[in-house]
This record gives sequence, structure tokens and C-alpha cells, in this order.
Amino acid sequence: MKEEKVLIVDFMITGHHSEYIDHLLTYLQQRGDARQYIFLTHPDFASTFPAIANKTAYPDGAKLETITLEEWNNFQKKNLLGKSFYGLQLVSKYAEEFNSRRVLLLYFNFFQFALLFVRPKFTISGILFLQFYRMSKKGLKNRLKYHRKYWTTKLLMLNKKIKRIYVLNDEGTVAYLNQTFKVSTFKMLPDPIPQLSPLVDFNVYQHYHIATNKQILLHIGALDERKGTFEFLRAAAYISKGIQQNLVFLLVGKGNKERLSEEIEKVEKLTNVQIIWDNQFISNEMMKALFDQCHAVVIPYKNPEASSGILGHAAAANKMVITTGKGLLKEIVSKYGLGLLIEEVSPELIARKIDESIKGHVEVKRAREFVLNRTPRVFAEDLLRLS
Repeated sequence: MKEEKVLIVDFMITGHHSEYIDHLLTYLQQRGDARQYIFLTHPDFASTFPAIANKTAYPDGAKLETITLEEWNNFQKKNLLGKSFYGLQLVSKYAEEFNSRRVLLLYFNFFQFALLFVRPKFTISGILFLQFYRMSKKGLKNRLKYHRKYWTTKLLMLNKKIKRIYVLNDEGTVAYLNQTFKVSTFKMLPDPIPQLSPLVDFNVYQHYHIATNKQILLHIGALDERKGTFEFLRAAAYISKGIQQNLVFLLVGKGNKERLSEEIEKVEKLTNVQIIWDNQFISNEMMKALFDQCHAVVIPYKNPEASSGILGHAAAANKMVITTGKGLLKEIVSKYGLGLLIEEVSPELIARKIDESIKGHVEVKRAREFVLNRTPRVFAEDLLRLS
């Protein structure tokens, strides 16, 4: 029987959250480990992702556990601070139940505030998203947010239970944080790009009833304000009239149904751009087919400090992106020649880059190199090292 038990926690099931669990389980299934891993997930994880859940079916390797539906509902009802304390309370409860002395938080952000005050019985490693280093300091609101995150991070370093914090893809931020706070806690983690196979015999044009002469612009993932979804939709009105009728905006993912439907209806009345919203989670195989068959991938994220798993999927399909021209995304896209950059996330500027992508050839230069440096195996090895 394996003595050391590691609790791996992620309550969310959208976007990259399920992918990360899949990478870790695949690695453990193929290579094994001296420790046992318990994955603590959303109540609906196994029913939503049965193929991933089945990877825990081999003996003495990994277990899939879930918080209760009541616990999930209580978590969802709380504000940001409430989520932090209640989430850590849940983690502590299950760590004690499974006798885990090490905990890996796949979304560390939820727990930051609570960890300023609580010193749990277990050690903690985690992935931290949206660090402050690349944030804009223009305007009072941005400055206050920057300094709040700065001081939160500084005070977190006083909690000796925190052993490792991973930052995706961003060596510059890692160097800055370690140097600024005089620690070695932060480590760069390559955001994994899985090698997926497309859905057999899937044709995006037939599936969504799109004319074959049209170019598809794909916007996929969580659809909301942070991801520039509404600016992307409104960009349709600023695209050259001669191009509009040959374009399809394909949105795939969950979002606010009422608000998105209302915005789509407005844009369709004003323009000749065809807009399709597939309001569901889709399989990895279907997602791969969409990336392979689209013209370009639109990623107008508003957080310049953000990385993006969508960028990796686009590179794996050798498809250009139209994305934020600031922060980490700008550095990666510029370094590897992965597409076009928007100076500001605005409908007019997004439209300008869409026009450019349609009228002229945009070469994707070093996508293969970018993908090879970010395999799921490297991701899993680095993350499970926990030191």
C-alpha cells in the first residue's frame, strides 16, 4: 500500500480544468508513481467527463473523489472571500479524511485570501493564474488592484505551508516574483498542449449548416467579459462590408444565455456576418476538428498577464490567432510568430485585424516549436514533483 497520499483539488469543470486532470491521470496511468493521488473534483465531474474518470480504474494509482452537491452549492453562493475560506475548509476536511499531508491546488487563486490567515496541517503547491506583474497601473482602479495583488502575494510568502507556486508559461514573471520577495517558491510551468485527434468524418460546415465559401473565425472556451467575447461580437459591425457576408463568427462554450443571445441578435440585425453560438461543452475530438477547420482563432483576452490554453490548441492546428497585443500573450505570439496582435481590446481594432487576416496571407512561423516545448508529459512531471 502506498503510504504518502497527495490530494489534488479542482472544483471547476470548465475550460482547462478538466484537461489538466486528464493530463495528470494519463501520466500516472502510463508511468505510475510512488505516491497515491486523490483527485477532489466537482460533483458532476465523472458524468461530464466519463473517459477521464475511467482513467482512475487501474489499481492502487489514483482515486477520483468529489465534494457533495450541497458543498458545491454552498461554495457557489459565497462571494470571493467566502469562497476562499469555505474552499479551504473543504480542502482541509478531505485532506484529513484521506490522511493527505500534501495538497496540490490546480486553481490556487480561490484560496489565496484564506491562506493569508490559515496555516493548514498540510503543505500546499498550486497553479496561480493572473499574477499582478503584467497588470496595467493606469487609472486608480488598476493601481488599487495591482497593489492589492502585490501585498497579497508578499504576505502569502510568510505562510511556510506554501511550498511551490506555479506560473504558466511566464519565465519573466517567475524571475520577478522570486527576486522581489527573496524566495524560490515560484516556478514556471509549461501550459500543456495535448496531441488530440479530430472527430472522425466531422465537417464543421455541414454540422453548423455553413456555406462552404465562408471563412470561420473561432472563439471558444468560457464566453464572458474577461475573454473579450462582447467586443468580438461587436467587431462584426466594423468589418468591411464586402467581407462580412463571407464570414462566420463561431462561438463555442458556456456563457450568460440572456446577455449573449441579446448581443448576437443585435449584431445579426446590423451586419451580414453569420453568428453561431454552440452553447455547450464539447469533446476534445470535436474541439480539435473545429481548430483544424477554422480560418483563425480569436482570443481578445483583457488580462495581459494571462496565458491561454486556446493559444496552444491553435498552434497545434497551425492556425493563426488574433489576440491581445499586451503582456504575456504578446510576448508568446511575437516570439513564435503565431498571428496578429490587437493594440487594445476594442471592436474597431479587432475588426481591423480580421480584415487583415482575410485580405492577406498571415504566416504562422514557429507553431511546431512552440508545441513541442509544452507537452502534457512535461507538465505532469513538473507539477507532480511538488517541490
